This record gives sequence, C-alpha cells and structure tokens, in this order.
Amino acid sequence: MSDQDRRLMVGLDVGSTTVKAVVVDAEADEILWQDYQRHDTKQPEKVLEFLKAIEEQFGLSQDHYRMFITGSGGAGIAQR
Repeated sequence: MSDQDRRLMVGLDVGSTTVKAVVVDAEADEILWQDYQRHDTKQPEKVLEFLKAIEEQFGLSQDHYRMFITGSGGAGIAQR
C-alpha cells in the first residue's frame, strides 16, 4: 500500500515550550513518523514546519487522514 492510500492519524501537541507530533497508520496501529522539538516561543512556525515535513513525506489529502491537536497552544492553532 502506498503512503497515498494509507488511512493516517496525525497528532500534534502544542505545549508551552515544545511541539510534539506523531503520524500513525490507522489500520496497522503503527507509528510511521514522530518528532519533538522546542519551539522557542514560535509555536505557529514550529507547527507549520512539522506539517510541511508530514505533508512532504505522506502527501496528506483531506480524505485519508484525521488530525488531533492538543496542548496549551493548540486551541488557537487548531482553528486555523
């Protein structure tokens, strides 16, 4: 199965000092990608960096992934 055909779950935790992200194959329950970095008070920029990396690797399209955003900085970012 190609990355384009996988059903993915993307989790982002936007905290006060770090951003953590994980991409999981929903059917195999397997972690495909993960990262954890300090954002140095630049939450949106770090989230965008993570999303670009995820999109580059998995070619995200709306019909094959679900995204969950948590953390103290997540509410403002999730709306966008």
